[in-house]
Order: sequence, then structure tokens, then C-alpha cells
Amino acid sequence: MAKIEGFKFGSIVIGGKKYGRDVLMFPDGTVKQRKGGFWKFGSHVIKKAEIEELVKGGPEVIVVGRGTSSRVKLAPDAELPAKEAKVELVMLSSVEAIERFNRLAGEGKRISALIHITC
Repeated sequence: MAKIEGFKFGSIVIGGKKYGRDVLMFPDGTVKQRKGGFWKFGSHVIKKAEIEELVKGGPEVIVVGRGTSSRVKLAPDAELPAKEAKVELVMLSSVEAIERFNRLAGEGKRISALIHITC
């Protein structure tokens, strides 16, 4: 699993590649740019379908980076797929989420993540 090597407002570096949009990361190492929002600013609401997509990767934990100011929220039904799959869902500021993601990856955990790269 690739670690997150760098982060600053508006960009994230994973596996040596710089991304200018929110990202979804999967236990197999796949990284996808998040859909929705405008320009690089992804939506401030995480939808159920996004959590469902992360759950399909078979993680033990899903780490959500809520942005530098933790403005991102879950839609009312977004937690349901993780609960049904018995996957731990952790919501933190993006800086804290990246630290947690890297620590868990170092422990060999199967992790999915959604990291919001702005506010």
C-alpha cells in the first residue's frame, strides 16, 4: 500500500504522484480522483455511494480526511454501508487522517481513504 508522502492545501502526493483534487484510496493501492464539486474543490458532503465504493475494496478501516478546517460532513445515510460491512469509519481533519492512514498502512492494515484537499 502506498503511503501519503505530502499534503498541503490544494494538493496531495501519493506514490510520487501529485493530485490536485480530492482522492479515494483503496487497499490494493489504487488511487482515484474524487468526482463532483467544481475545479479542485470536491463536494463538502460525502455521499453514501462514495462510502459504498470504498467498502467494496474490502478495507478493515475507512479513513476520511475532512479538509484542513474539517468542513466536510457525511450525508445522513453515508455511514450505513460501513456499518453494514462492519468496517471502522474514522473522520478526522485531513492532516490527522493522513497521519492515521500512514500509521495504519505501516501496521499492515487494509485501509480505504477519502481525503479532501481543501477547506
